[in-house]
Amino acid sequence: ISKKINKKKINYFKNYKNLKIISIGRLTDQKDHITLIKSLNLLNKDRVKFKLYLIGQGVNYYKIHNLIKRYKLKSNIKLAGYKSKAYEYLNSADLFILTSKYEGLPNVLLEAQFLGIPVISSDCQTGPKEILMNGKAGTLFKTGDFNDLNKKIKFFINNKFFFNKQVKLAKKNLTRFDNKIILAKYNRILMKNSN
Repeated sequence: ISKKINKKKINYFKNYKNLKIISIGRLTDQKDHITLIKSLNLLNKDRVKFKLYLIGQGVNYYKIHNLIKRYKLKSNIKLAGYKSKAYEYLNSADLFILTSKYEGLPNVLLEAQFLGIPVISSDCQTGPKEILMNGKAGTLFKTGDFNDLNKKIKFFINNKFFFNKQVKLAKKNLTRFDNKIILAKYNRILMKNSN
């Protein structure tokens, strides 16, 4: 991620003082935004004030839109559509949430860590657990479990200090994903095996 990142502000969050959440990902079954919406419905029932800015487009748009409507969350959730360089919007939020059922290497988690944004992610195969250092550099919830996600969001609201410690640890350990360091490790392995 470039150090000269252009940090864009989300107008939807302008002057909003309560919990600001961002989620980025294609609107598909893999990204499981249904779990996110269901957990936020519970949050709303508990009278917790929040706004979600959901960046992405895909086949599940109407499914997600209709669920938001059914739960009467239209004033809480903005379906923002596709944004190029979506990570540039992360800086506007208090919290980034990833709800995927499975992943490869979810770059968006690294981008959130680089920008110092607290993370809650599903403990899906593969990537989040490794990136978040088994929950030390971000919080993991049980994949597909909206009740667990809801608990983790509430924990975030009441334990900002704990999450700030996670953010610091995450930033400190980001060099693990630096291209030059990874290439040097591969070279060492190759040299060792060629002898």
